[in-house]
Amino acid sequence: MSTVEIARPGTFVRPGARDVEETSHRAVTVLVGALSLLLLYTAFDHGAIGVAAQARVQTAVSVMAVAAAVAWIWSGALRFSARPTAVAGLLSLAAFALWSGASVLWSIAPDQTWLELNRALTYVLVLGLALVVGASHRRSMDVLANAALLVVLAVTVYALGQKLLPGVRVPGLFNLNQTQFGPRLQEPLGYWNALGLFIAFGVPIGLALTADKTRAPRLRLAALAAVELMLIAVGLTYSRGALLALVCGLIVGVALSGSRLRSLMWLALAAVAMVAPLVVGLTDHALTDLVVSLGRRERGGLVLLAVLVASLVGLWFAGKRVIGLEDRVQVSPEDARRIGRALAGAFGVALVCGVIAIAVSPRGLTGTVSHAVDNFTTTRVTSDYNPSRLLSVDSQNRLVWWKEAVGAFSDRPLVGWGAGSFPVLHLLYRRNSLTVRQPHSVPLQLLAETGIIGALLAIGGYALLTAAGIGSVRRKAGGERLVASSLLAGIVIYAVHAPFDWDWDIPGVTLPALVFIGVLAGAAQRRADRADQRQPADGVSPPSVISYGPGARVVALIAISGALCAVALSAVVPSVAAGRASAALVTASGSSGSALQHARSDAAEATRLDPLSDAGLLASATIAIASGQSQQARTYLLQAVKRDPNDVQAWQRLIALEFALGSAGGTLDAVQRVVALDPKGPEVKSLPKQVELLLTPPSGSATSRATPARGT
Repeated sequence: MSTVEIARPGTFVRPGARDVEETSHRAVTVLVGALSLLLLYTAFDHGAIGVAAQARVQTAVSVMAVAAAVAWIWSGALRFSARPTAVAGLLSLAAFALWSGASVLWSIAPDQTWLELNRALTYVLVLGLALVVGASHRRSMDVLANAALLVVLAVTVYALGQKLLPGVRVPGLFNLNQTQFGPRLQEPLGYWNALGLFIAFGVPIGLALTADKTRAPRLRLAALAAVELMLIAVGLTYSRGALLALVCGLIVGVALSGSRLRSLMWLALAAVAMVAPLVVGLTDHALTDLVVSLGRRERGGLVLLAVLVASLVGLWFAGKRVIGLEDRVQVSPEDARRIGRALAGAFGVALVCGVIAIAVSPRGLTGTVSHAVDNFTTTRVTSDYNPSRLLSVDSQNRLVWWKEAVGAFSDRPLVGWGAGSFPVLHLLYRRNSLTVRQPHSVPLQLLAETGIIGALLAIGGYALLTAAGIGSVRRKAGGERLVASSLLAGIVIYAVHAPFDWDWDIPGVTLPALVFIGVLAGAAQRRADRADQRQPADGVSPPSVISYGPGARVVALIAISGALCAVALSAVVPSVAAGRASAALVTASGSSGSALQHARSDAAEATRLDPLSDAGLLASATIAIASGQSQQARTYLLQAVKRDPNDVQAWQRLIALEFALGSAGGTLDAVQRVVALDPKGPEVKSLPKQVELLLTPPSGSATSRATPARGT
């Protein structure tokens, strides 16, 4: 693939090899630093799942993309170069974003579809930036690995601090007292499975840096200590999905690392060191029970801290001893194969022993299997916070939500119901009163919301990029291969975890995977060194270099900046509209007439800004009711259900207002709509009968004639 360079018109001035290298390295370092700060922000803002947080993320990404475009088009410090497989993957995900936006034409939740479009655009932009990073410098993977490890370590330390020092608090900055109502670690992402997945991304990277013999011993030992901390933190989230994904990722990463035995040795050392603190963290009732006083948790945390510090000290000295032995102990290829066969045999023996132990247990082999199936299929109202859940196969109602997604997909298999529509689909297809916004399976959610077309575009794009990443790993050697395999492990971790959770809707865990896959895929095509391109003697650009004038470059930058401004604006508009609608309700609580007038203005502005959402109209209806303008409120509610006919809450509010106004026909029409939208809702069975009873006046009374339905 040829490389396009930018030069001033009429001249071809190529800096020296060292200047090119340093300029490119600085640009890559700055871009990786910006992406790392973005990942850190999304992690500490509860995964950036809120509308306002997503708007901030999309705006920041757009600004980064403009800066990268300047560095690419104007100075040539960055470049885009990728193999056809990676380009096809990027285009496939871009097509998915466009398909998500197009689904607004048939979506049953158009306002959510707009948000899904914005999220998908953000993912595509981040992926493109990561591809540029991977293609621009030979050390891009190393820069990313170091930065990513620091980000994950910061999240890990904060998460463990909630167990170790729950009483520590800095007003306005952070508060570690986050486990008072539940022992599972979940902050700062706000969801234990997301936290476990995010921290799992860092384990293969820390292991790769530890196993790299070319690095300084202190850095290797620090990375080893980070691996222990991350393993403990993942365990204390009680997330079985994160543990399963981590195991699968480590298997792939170690298998392709080119240093299998050394990686396994360091992993085993960290695993042994983590046993004592993890056992304390999973067995101390002060750290595992629900609703424990702060004093008890502080005492339990100090015990855990002492055990953790002791294990880290022991790991440090053991690691120093192992590093000292590395150069003196040489393992031949035949010895390595023999050790590998021995480890495989030990694993097989352990597996057989496990099966035998289950067979001789009170339930027996078949009884244990049937019990596991029962646990997996049982519907539960509450979540399990006990550490014993790590050994259970309870699906936590996932099977119920998977069936709902499959049912929705079977009814619209080709195009789906619209991106972001599952909250509405759940009400239509549920068979109980449980509430949920995602089916807790990314593939099934894609099938239900965007149909076969959308699912193939999204999953196919990820698969193509993964294939490009695998090719990149195989082309590396030594320390580069270790780092590349650790990034690939992170990609696998996300791919294994996504079918069991709603990762796509959490930018805090999806963005790291896209950064990993982009940098790894971009590095697959990068030439060994751009300095190999020689400056021509006659001043004429070589065939692989195209010179553009300043005018053409300015036009290109204006076009790119305009498109990226539109992308940022697409995210800002619904965020501002939602903020105005919320502010209107807060302002309306004031008693002054000016406050009500200001609230009406904010609600009207929200309605104008977001033509797909009924939030502004609902706020206007609330303000009208508070002002005693029931008929005006009714008008707003009718406009709201016209704008979003599938908003159950809007219809429920209309029921209450129609009933208060004495409109029997309007009340029953709204009731019928609620029953159609949420047939298994908790109030559905009693609502029609209650309304009919309340609206039927006593026989012979002056009001025995029903109020005409609206529109008559």
